[in-house]
Amino acid sequence: MTATDPYDQFSYESIAFQDTHPRHLACLGRLFELPVASPANCRVLELGCATGGNLIPMAWYQSEASFLGIDLSANQIREGQSMIDRLGLTNVALRQGDILELGPELGSFDYIVAHGVYSWVPVLVRERLLELSRSLLNPAGLLYLSFNALPGWRMRGMLRDILRFACQGIQGIGEKLDAAYAALTRLEKALGELQALSARYILEEIKYLRTAHPSYLLFEYLAEENHAFLFSDFLSDTGRHRLRYLCDTQLSFLFPSTFGSTVESALSDIADDMQLEQWLDFVSARNFRRCVLCRDDALPADELSLDAFAEFSFGCDLTPPPRVDLRRHKPASFRQPDGTPIEVEHPLSKALLLEMIERQPDLLHLQQLLPGAERRLFRAGAKPTEQTYDLCLMELFTLFSHRALSAAPDPENFRQSRDSLKPAATALARAQAAAGHSQVATARHSSLDLDGFALRVLHHLEGEHDLESITRLLLRDLETGALVPPDELKLRKWSKEILHKRFAENCREMVMRFSRQGILVPDTGHR
Repeated sequence: MTATDPYDQFSYESIAFQDTHPRHLACLGRLFELPVASPANCRVLELGCATGGNLIPMAWYQSEASFLGIDLSANQIREGQSMIDRLGLTNVALRQGDILELGPELGSFDYIVAHGVYSWVPVLVRERLLELSRSLLNPAGLLYLSFNALPGWRMRGMLRDILRFACQGIQGIGEKLDAAYAALTRLEKALGELQALSARYILEEIKYLRTAHPSYLLFEYLAEENHAFLFSDFLSDTGRHRLRYLCDTQLSFLFPSTFGSTVESALSDIADDMQLEQWLDFVSARNFRRCVLCRDDALPADELSLDAFAEFSFGCDLTPPPRVDLRRHKPASFRQPDGTPIEVEHPLSKALLLEMIERQPDLLHLQQLLPGAERRLFRAGAKPTEQTYDLCLMELFTLFSHRALSAAPDPENFRQSRDSLKPAATALARAQAAAGHSQVATARHSSLDLDGFALRVLHHLEGEHDLESITRLLLRDLETGALVPPDELKLRKWSKEILHKRFAENCREMVMRFSRQGILVPDTGHR
């Protein structure tokens, strides 16, 4: 890395990414009947950890596990280590290092994560990444690798070509970003009335880039190194390094039925699973892959084990419809955090989801959830003979395969208070907000977006104020300019009484939301 390398000057937005958590990876391994390590006391390596935004929250919530992050950028490592020091964590370390120079001195690991690395480095580094990972993985260890996938990425590559043309000859990062955003504006104007598929695709990408962190634009579209691969070529490369592809982190991508009956019929004669996955990339124009691999001497089962799935613990972050019919098989549309609807039909499945929602953010075994679910069914007047456990389990598996359901190998209780008189946010959440992050990591390792109001609420959750006091502090923030007025407040003038009432309601709702996400100090006072 040179002194002028953008990566060392401009920090990549590093946030919690749920698919990389050892909890999820362990579930995938156990579904294939591999004896993977328990997430509670495993050893994890992240290559290309940036400032540790993905690794540090893992260490915070998994205090008995051990975590090591390596990144080429000394500046980003210093920033991340500062966060670790501030939090007083002793089970995670970040080190500056070059993948080409790393070796057995790192030790062995149960899980290795390389998110956002493989496509963005030269071939020599890619080869060493695979070689190193194979040598450091424990016998039942798992490797997570993400990369840009062909042929779908060629559509995104069009925009990269345009932006790199617009920024040619520009050296400074600020000037380069300014030129790129100006090019996006020009493209929006030029393509606004065109109906071509390529125009609509680019306009959607521009829309996303307007809301994304600038680091995504800089490192995805303007970086010197950015390569996309056919899945089949990726398999050849990993195979040469004695690594075996296990699955995608989202299992639904493995099944043709996910893409509809027409796709399923057209691909029904393909017997080879890897060839089938390649064709699914073709028909879905997939542009990004999140792969899980194991050592070539591991012996995964050929088929997923529903028996293993039944032993998992579950939780969800779904919003139920206003009314859920628990008496009969009738689709109910639950909504995921991004607003995407997902339909659930089986009465017991619906009751279990309602139980999970009420008991957020905990991850609980089905045997812990069933009593409450059955009480819901009884109160609704459902007939026990209509509740077939196996059908329910299949529906839950479908939800998990679409990442609408979180799972863990063992129960996890985050001991969140629902009625604390003086609620307090965790030191992790407060430190992330104080560092200027617009997202904080949740207990289940997702990233929670924070608007200006949420950030100010979080700022005041120090364990010293009740909700009424926090409401008054927020109103003072509004007067002093520390809180930017919400859009709805800009459009109309409210009386002090109505303003106080609205802020109190929003504050209470926000604290409950933080509790459901596991970012309040647990009842035990831990952290």
